[in-house]
Amino acid sequence: MKHVSRLLPDTEGRAVSYLEQRADSRSIVILVHGLGQDGDDYADYLTAVPAQHSVAITLPGFEPDSLPGVPAVSLDDQVRTVAAFLRAIAEENYGKDLVLVGFSLGADIILRLAELNGMAGTHVPRLSLALLLDPNVNQSTMSISSLFARADPRDPLPAFKQLIALAPDRDWFRDLCRYLVKIVRKDFVQLKRLSQDVLAYWQPDGYDQIGSRLAAVSAMADRMRVVLSGDYAEHVAPMREASQGRGGGAITFELTELRHFDLIAEHVLTRELRLAGEVSVRQ
Repeated sequence: MKHVSRLLPDTEGRAVSYLEQRADSRSIVILVHGLGQDGDDYADYLTAVPAQHSVAITLPGFEPDSLPGVPAVSLDDQVRTVAAFLRAIAEENYGKDLVLVGFSLGADIILRLAELNGMAGTHVPRLSLALLLDPNVNQSTMSISSLFARADPRDPLPAFKQLIALAPDRDWFRDLCRYLVKIVRKDFVQLKRLSQDVLAYWQPDGYDQIGSRLAAVSAMADRMRVVLSGDYAEHVAPMREASQGRGGGAITFELTELRHFDLIAEHVLTRELRLAGEVSVRQ
């Protein structure tokens, strides 16, 4: 497994960093992280599946060593960067199936990518599988983004304290503490900008929007799977209903008993990709 950094065409000179585990598998898995995270959050998965060619991208502005003062990258520019990255990876690995995985913010980026697919700078190759882990449904599922969107980037400490206060129990407290350790190393200006953009991307409530967006993703992938943490129980049925009859392919939904951040644990990712099929997860 190695760290790589490269410039991508059609992205205004933005550099992209990523982790890559190369293997002679028939597919390549591309993983997109959540808000404030980076490619290293998938390092355990990449190490655990050496037989699977996998790449974990770090979105511009979320590098662990990113410097403050660099202009923040908008949501749509992040989407164009991911699109350019997918085109480059597909060209370098011609003949391999493309499997695209997005967690939380990463899932939202896939939703936006599907909406913009085919427009200038956003065309992406056909996906074998799109796997979305806890995409937002509407603003009711955006407690962290809502918190950061309102925060003062010159003094994010109050927002960090409020983040910890969101924990309903000890397990969630542990998860949020680990998440906080990760994001305090990042440029909060970028966190705030993307939080604002994603918040504006979603309506306050309802399911028609998520339904049409899921259908758009299913239209650019041979197969699509949506995996949800336990907090999404009330949303599964209306999400499924809203996505039906809109074109595209069939969408498989799975509601788990896991917490949000558990969805990117190595054993969970391995299981979900195995269940989705067509992925070389055996060592």
